[in-house]
Amino acid sequence: MRIFSTIFILLFFLLVTDSSYSQQWRRDRHHVILGLGGSGFMGDLGGADDYDKYRIQDLDFQAVKPSVMLGYRYFIFENLSARGNLIYTQVVGDDKYTDEPYRNNRNIHFRSPIAEFSVQGEYYFFQAERTGAIYRRITRSRGWVGYNISAYAFAGIGGFYFNPQAKFNSEDYNGTIPDEDLPPDGWYDLRPLRTEGQGYYPTREVYSKYEISVPLGIGALFKINDEFSVGIEYGFRKTWTNYIDDVGSTYVDPAIYHEMWPDDPQRIALAEHFSNPSKNNKPHNVTAPGQQRGGSYFNDSYMFTFITAYYRIPTISPSRSTPRF
Repeated sequence: MRIFSTIFILLFFLLVTDSSYSQQWRRDRHHVILGLGGSGFMGDLGGADDYDKYRIQDLDFQAVKPSVMLGYRYFIFENLSARGNLIYTQVVGDDKYTDEPYRNNRNIHFRSPIAEFSVQGEYYFFQAERTGAIYRRITRSRGWVGYNISAYAFAGIGGFYFNPQAKFNSEDYNGTIPDEDLPPDGWYDLRPLRTEGQGYYPTREVYSKYEISVPLGIGALFKINDEFSVGIEYGFRKTWTNYIDDVGSTYVDPAIYHEMWPDDPQRIALAEHFSNPSKNNKPHNVTAPGQQRGGSYFNDSYMFTFITAYYRIPTISPSRSTPRF
């Protein structure tokens, strides 16, 4: 009888814990998220030491830049949440980082801010176990571990802003504008310079600085206590633009810039230089007008890895005037 009584009492307390936990996620729905980490870019510039390598094979680890994320998470169901993110970073690419001879000879570089807003759904395929005091004592006494770890996958939709730039150095200029009319050294926006003849050729439209992205990724969380969690998250962004790095098609004849802006020598000089800053150390005229400047088979993409911190926003019960923790 003592054994049955013990089992009954144990089951009673577990059921009470279950009932309490079944409602706990409703009280823990709201979370603020801060993420700090790094960004990576995969496009036409820099990257692998073999030509025509794409996706993760082409990730340039030398070009990783810091990034920051602010987010809000709301649990719709116990294992499904919706989340909004604001992310800012800078992505870069530089042909000097690759030993692939044709890319290195091309000698193009860029930097661009990325400001992204996205919404995503998160599915928790492994969740932190119940955290009631009785459950904690039972699991710890039996040596069970991992009850405060969660793992999730996510997908969503977002929009982002980008604006590629490159640095002009007059010592490297080899165009048609005399030295006295050259622009000062420094960083310049590339989109207005039409480096691949956008707006001049009817088949090449000027690209937008605002584009759509699809976030996809995976993450894990460690629950410190009822208010705070920390974790790590990796997210990949599929995009529909090939011009985050301002490279995506073929070289153009620099003479077109004299037709486009006959009274603007500084703009002509910048366009001439950035459209083809190659080292000219390859045979067969590989950077002549019509030759391949960038790959048009794959769009550009970028990614983030974040160390995350979550804070649960306390909810106030209608029957109580103090926050419920």
